[in-house]
Amino acid sequence: MAKRKFKKKKYKRIYKEENYEDLSPIRRFERKLDRVNHIMELIRTVVPIMLLILNCVILAKIFNLI
Repeated sequence: MAKRKFKKKKYKRIYKEENYEDLSPIRRFERKLDRVNHIMELIRTVVPIMLLILNCVILAKIFNLI
């Protein structure tokens, strides 16, 4: 049986702070969004839950349940 050749993994280029200023405005904006990705996910989870609760309260007031 012939040995398999494994391909080397290609890693994305990581920009250091000195190269950060050389990026285009769109790339710079993407880097800023990458840094706050987890916060955005939390907000995307919490806001719909709050809206669902608010809708339930509004419906309860409309039908005089509260």
